[in-house]
Amino acid sequence: MKLPALLPMRPYLREMVWGGRRLGEYYHKNLPAGKAIGEALEVSALPGIESAVEGGPLAGWSLGRVMEEFGAELVGAPVWERYGGDFPLLIKLLDPADDLSIQVHPDDQYARAQGLGRWGKMEVWYVLRSDEGRVAHGLRAGVGRAELAAALAAGRVEEAVQFFPAHPGQVIFSPPGTVHALCAGVMIYEVQQSSDLTFRLYDYHRPGLDGKPRQLHLAQGLEVTDFARPAPSPFSWEKCADGLLVASEHFTLRRYGPCRAAMVHPASPAFAALTLIGGAAQVRGEEVECALRAGETVLVPAGRQVEVLPLPECDYLLAAPHFS
Repeated sequence: MKLPALLPMRPYLREMVWGGRRLGEYYHKNLPAGKAIGEALEVSALPGIESAVEGGPLAGWSLGRVMEEFGAELVGAPVWERYGGDFPLLIKLLDPADDLSIQVHPDDQYARAQGLGRWGKMEVWYVLRSDEGRVAHGLRAGVGRAELAAALAAGRVEEAVQFFPAHPGQVIFSPPGTVHALCAGVMIYEVQQSSDLTFRLYDYHRPGLDGKPRQLHLAQGLEVTDFARPAPSPFSWEKCADGLLVASEHFTLRRYGPCRAAMVHPASPAFAALTLIGGAAQVRGEEVECALRAGETVLVPAGRQVEVLPLPECDYLLAAPHFS
């Protein structure tokens, strides 16, 4: 079977205790009735929470199955070599109706040393909408391990953690070890390493979907928190040259728009994921094309050129793995 030049994706819709309903209202997600959906996993190969191909000859295939069948042809030879056959990225849209836990993620070295998998979790957020919301990101000046532990124990997280107003178009980069939290009313696009490792430091004494208190990971969280380096500050995408929002050791993220004329992206040695965040567009690849609305994603296999035709205009994000 031939690998198509475009793979329109169907997200896995994940119920979360802090989730809302706006992914249906603003981003065309077919939400199950009565469920608080916190995440639309647009591109995910994690077992149990995989996205799938929406249309074309591979319609209904999970991303994991596509990966098993096509491997390096899908992700690109240098990506295959670096990540040992693992699909390297996870891409989501998030809608919090309540604050997420104060949390931190480990790096690759810690994850492997503790037998938690091959990959830690580096991530970046792009703020899509904000109802005068905020984000928690990084520690206040002078806060070390003892101060953070004391503030968490006393339920006074705002004495230790920085909070910033969230605005559409804001970019928030979180290397492993960054204490952070997405807060109510702030909808984001997120690209991260393909990992679900999260250490919760504080969760507002909130029960989970099963009615039981959610597990905290204080010892592990404090162990992986980076107290030496301040967290990168949030910034506006408009300050980024050529739309390059982030170029990290695991992924790059670019923003395009507002686009009113066709954009051609040449073939690359690595795959890319294109997510429309505004307007509408027709996306063309070799012998195939698909229509996208805001919030929809198409996966572009390695070595394939893609053309984006605005209808009549659009804005989109293009994520790709770093492989050199």
